[in-house]
Amino acid sequence: MTAIKDIEPLKTGYTPENIFDRETETEQLQKGLQQLQNVHVHGPKGTGKTLVTEKSLEALDIKTSYISCDQYDTQYKALKQITSELTRENISSGHHTSELQRRIQKQVEAVQTLIILDELDFLLLNDGDDLLYFLSRIKADLGLILVTANHRELRNQLEERTFSTLQPKRIGFEPFSGEEIYKILADRARRSMKPRSLRREALTYIASSTQNLEAALTWLRVSAQQAEDTVTEDVVQQLTEEASQQYISQQLQSFTHHHRLLYQAIEKVGSEQETIQTGQVYQRYKHLCSTYDESPLSDRRISDYIKQLEQLNLINSKYHYGGEKGKTREITVETVFNR
Repeated sequence: MTAIKDIEPLKTGYTPENIFDRETETEQLQKGLQQLQNVHVHGPKGTGKTLVTEKSLEALDIKTSYISCDQYDTQYKALKQITSELTRENISSGHHTSELQRRIQKQVEAVQTLIILDELDFLLLNDGDDLLYFLSRIKADLGLILVTANHRELRNQLEERTFSTLQPKRIGFEPFSGEEIYKILADRARRSMKPRSLRREALTYIASSTQNLEAALTWLRVSAQQAEDTVTEDVVQQLTEEASQQYISQQLQSFTHHHRLLYQAIEKVGSEQETIQTGQVYQRYKHLCSTYDESPLSDRRISDYIKQLEQLNLINSKYHYGGEKGKTREITVETVFNR
């Protein structure tokens, strides 16, 4: 027996009819979209950036290309995907960058177009701003929506020639308050769960433990799935770790098995000692690779993967300079919930 009558409203990818407490940001974004402005949407994870962006696009009758840069994290990958979406053709590998750029330019010169680069942090980390420089130089009715979680100001991340052409309008998303999280969860629960299957104190506990809406929804969904008939505060507390692991799995879903092995290695080292060094993580990662019959990646590649886990806000790194070892990095695991 379960407390759920319809699981969809508790899924993080669900798009509700109304988005609570984001009216100002929605109005600003819709105005920017209608005017084909370049817009920079910024806010921590779980603040509704992607949800508001997708909802705002529904009302527009305009050609769009929506790119998630955690998957398309180089200029070439992104160019291929943009070309594919604008032409509605399957673009194979082997095309030269200049050919892809030419095809994109031809498409956007013919019709008003919006290109949305979600999770832009990953592209900037991996490949700089070459793609943005190209797109910003196109003389056409083209608007760019740039969505970041870790870069509040793009000026410091881009070359001056790129930023001066883009001149994006910034729309900031602040973290939800506990009251706002509570209200959103209560609305989703009404749509998803059976009557009298959720205790008020259970919602209060979740809402006071995280400002990340995606994490809060995951926690409520896990609790509703596991509860026999009623989600109580005790049930929520008992399922904190399982909800945390499910949230982490969701964040790593579009990444490689090696990302997951690396995160597992960091967790294991962190459970044994307070300070986590990169070398220790790499040794544990190699051990896990042998367990799963995987060939380990180079330490340089793993260093890049650590930076990507930082972009997901799953870990935090502190760099120390000087001393016998020169530059060193200490890693800590970020807790999903505050309790």
